[in-house]
Amino acid sequence: MEIQRKAAPDTNTGTPRDALAQPAFRRIYIASFISNTGRWMQTAALGVLAWELTGSYAFLGQLIFAQLIPLAFLSLLGGALADTVDRRKLLLSTQVWQMLTTFGLAYLVSTGDVSRGSLAGLVFLIGLGQGVFAPAFTSILPSLVGRENLTAAVSLNSMQINGARVMGPAIGGWLTSQVGFTEVFVINAVSYLVVIAALAITALPPPTAKKASLSDRILGGFRIAFRHRPVGLALATMSMFSLFSLPFIGQMPAIADELLSIEPRSSAYGYFYAAFGLGALIGAGLVGTFLLRVAKGPVVRITLGGFAVSLALLAVNRSTALGFVLIFLVGLFYFTLPTTLNSFWQQHVDDTVRGRVAALWVLAFGGTVPVANL
Repeated sequence: MEIQRKAAPDTNTGTPRDALAQPAFRRIYIASFISNTGRWMQTAALGVLAWELTGSYAFLGQLIFAQLIPLAFLSLLGGALADTVDRRKLLLSTQVWQMLTTFGLAYLVSTGDVSRGSLAGLVFLIGLGQGVFAPAFTSILPSLVGRENLTAAVSLNSMQINGARVMGPAIGGWLTSQVGFTEVFVINAVSYLVVIAALAITALPPPTAKKASLSDRILGGFRIAFRHRPVGLALATMSMFSLFSLPFIGQMPAIADELLSIEPRSSAYGYFYAAFGLGALIGAGLVGTFLLRVAKGPVVRITLGGFAVSLALLAVNRSTALGFVLIFLVGLFYFTLPTTLNSFWQQHVDDTVRGRVAALWVLAFGGTVPVANL
């Protein structure tokens, strides 16, 4: 097993325009943006549905647990598979799984017979597909753009996720207030078809570690993190941040309703969630542009401080107008951090082990959040 002891000298030379000039990356990028918009429509609508059904802070946390816990126990498997099996077939199968289970969620809600258990169960099933898909998708970015465009590609991918986080909740909030939850879930299910079509016509490089042992496939990422300080620091920082600082995400409907007097089933709530996403979008964009060649350490420290202050102010604020400003700042600092850390560790590993380290990244970023929310 090899790791790159030092970032390649040309790792940071590519710009977002250079990355988007690669047809395969551009195709997957646009498809992912469409699908992620549908996903964020559904995420916002699910929180509102859960809050309307129960009015329970605890159930909001339990629903996030059901949605994200597959990342905790499947990300290592997904990373191992990304390094050893046909990546296109792996990504296609997980997208088909998520599409079918999302249609199942839409059908359940359409019947009107929704219980806590059935809702959490279907959300868990959808999450199973994402648990395998996320590390595999993260690991293919460098193969689509080249190492010289890596930081730009990571930043662009974060920007499309957060662009979707802006548009999705705004559209979802309006649709749920106008037509209902079922239609939002159906739209999200259909959006998976766009990614499926893009993957079907895109050639991905073959796996690079077919001869790796089973223990190396599953645990190889941990060995790299322990041996290589930059990788280990990035993963440890993200793990602690997710565990201690991100449970507020699962409580967004309650924050809007009880602290800021924003009705969760309204366009205003969609805009509130969109303000959070807009901040995250700008934060991710800064990493790929103005902060592209800035040392990562100071960026991480300033971001953590800014996040702490803005989240504390949101907690004590009761003004609706100021709440929009504060949630924007929370999003800005929140997503600058993982985008910076993601580009940092990606520069310090080679393609033969990238999937296994990507699995740890998904575990650090998303796998600890369900535990914190529960």
